[in-house]
Amino acid sequence: MTTNRAFAVSFSLLILVSGFWTSLASAAPLQICTAQTLQGFPISGTVCGGTTYGYQCSAGVLYRCSSGPRFTQNNCKLSQVCSVGCTTQPSSSTSTSDVCFSGPAPLTLSTNSILGGTDLGLTVTLAAAHPSGAFTNMKIDRGDLVPGSYCGVPDLLAGQTSVSFALPTAVVSAPATVNLFVDLAYTDSSGVNRQIVPVASKLTINPGGTEPPAPEILNVTLSPSTIAPGGVSIMDVELAKFAPARGIPITVTSSNPSVASVIQNGQPFVLGGCVYGGGAEQIQAAHSVPSQTTVTISASSGAPGQAPVQTPLTVTAGCAPKSCLEVRGGTVHGGPCGSIADGCGGTLMCGCDFGETCGGGGVAGQCGLAPSVGVSALSLSPSSVTGGSSSTGTVSLNMAAPSGGMGVFLSSSGAAATVPSSVVVPQGQTSATFPVSTSSVTATNAVTITAQSNGSASAVLTVSPAASCTPTTCAAQGKNCGSIANGCGGTLSCGSCTAPQTCGGSGVANVCGGATCTPTTCAAQGKNCDTISDGCGGTLTCGACTAPQTCGGGGVANVCGGGSTSTAQLTVTATGRSGESVSSSPAGLRVNVGTSGSASFATGTVVTLSVSNDRDAIWSGGCSSGGNKTKSCSLTLNASTSVTANVQ
Repeated sequence: MTTNRAFAVSFSLLILVSGFWTSLASAAPLQICTAQTLQGFPISGTVCGGTTYGYQCSAGVLYRCSSGPRFTQNNCKLSQVCSVGCTTQPSSSTSTSDVCFSGPAPLTLSTNSILGGTDLGLTVTLAAAHPSGAFTNMKIDRGDLVPGSYCGVPDLLAGQTSVSFALPTAVVSAPATVNLFVDLAYTDSSGVNRQIVPVASKLTINPGGTEPPAPEILNVTLSPSTIAPGGVSIMDVELAKFAPARGIPITVTSSNPSVASVIQNGQPFVLGGCVYGGGAEQIQAAHSVPSQTTVTISASSGAPGQAPVQTPLTVTAGCAPKSCLEVRGGTVHGGPCGSIADGCGGTLMCGCDFGETCGGGGVAGQCGLAPSVGVSALSLSPSSVTGGSSSTGTVSLNMAAPSGGMGVFLSSSGAAATVPSSVVVPQGQTSATFPVSTSSVTATNAVTITAQSNGSASAVLTVSPAASCTPTTCAAQGKNCGSIANGCGGTLSCGSCTAPQTCGGSGVANVCGGATCTPTTCAAQGKNCDTISDGCGGTLTCGACTAPQTCGGGGVANVCGGGSTSTAQLTVTATGRSGESVSSSPAGLRVNVGTSGSASFATGTVVTLSVSNDRDAIWSGGCSSGGNKTKSCSLTLNASTSVTANVQ
């Protein structure tokens, strides 16, 4: 029966709101629910659950509902549980006075307990007058176990009081419960639209059954049955009996795939409980067919004993030029472009989509995106430092930076090494450098430095603790007078001599001896750095070490050794007369008036600061002139220090 399913369309909302259906079909009806129009306006009055406006309420049960603003929820409370079901008596578009139904049961099952795989018999009954027929809207909470509610359930014809039909059940491994009810929608003899909804029926499906065999194919239709080159034909399949719950795939083959081929993944599938399947493009003709050809299309459901059903398909002669999309194999990115053969002796001019250009990716005749500038590499020099010293990072791009330069974001994975938040690669350049500062550490840290901008690159900086130094003693050096270096940058006082002995009087530095004293030498003492006592109350300067060696770094006082260099940072702030600058010796700092600058020097370095153009400055901070004007200021840098120069 083909009819206008106005009620069925409205009632389809129940399928969409699947979350409510489990509650509707449960043994105990809902105490509170929502009733509203399709537009969301609350329904007031007595509402029959399971209807188009009461689909969120338990089927066949009456609820007392109140009005309210649009989309009001839970406006209904359970009023009465009907023994058979309920029927509608609408008084307006948003008000109804539904009542319990006392006539014949609208839905009966052939059994309430069935073996899985067995067909279930159902009967729909409507004794009330329905001169235009009635729509049978079957609702099943387990459509996977009892399928076919939308394709296997017949409507009632005008004057027909009942109709019987069957639906398949699925094979189960354990007992399963299925709840079913029907909403009969019809127009009575007075022209009033009504619905009858019974209380949900409960079906138990038991294990132990077997899958029924596939039904035979009754009919196969190809539409159209004659197609031109490049054309398609749609297949429809009709089974002799509804498909079992698992559904039936139809296997389709072609006797001449070079002329007419089966579209991949296009084979029909008949859903459980349904007789018909297909309706999609199934057969694709070749683009070039030299002469008209009849191809046999075979379809099989797998039914025992049935040979494949054969249907002829005629493909006319000719050639259908391919489209650009077909030439690309269906792809929209990276396919061929430009002038391309259309397969029929002509050519196509195919462009590119989604921002791609022909040859843009560097391959002629292929769509692609032009490469864009981005980070390609990151290096650190040195890649291993002592905590407190610095390193220099270099970020590289894959091509020259565009107009205005390119900003690159920088980050560090650990507090032991810090970097600026970003660095700019100048226009036309492919790299830029940035400083990496480190702090003192007690254990070796591996810190990852990362640069990001349309790509990313990383490098690891190893930050190690500074080498330790143990000061020597006067006794260890065999000294008993004067001052000697402790080997770690400090000095030791070894005492004084008792007259008439003098310190170094016997010719040995820092040893009490005779009245005369011959000063020793650095070479005689085997020393080559820092200052030592000359043994006669004076001191000797034995020189400085070449980096990375330090004085006493090898564990021997006043002897260069070791490989780690300790550094300290000097920060200078220049104020006063503009246009001048403050510089350091050794070189490393040049600070313009009105700015600040920092640089790191080896600890123990004597740094002299001076003003350009031989001007005076008042120095304060780590290097002080005591409020006086001087042209320079010197300090020994043993730790991070700040100096302010007020240029006069």
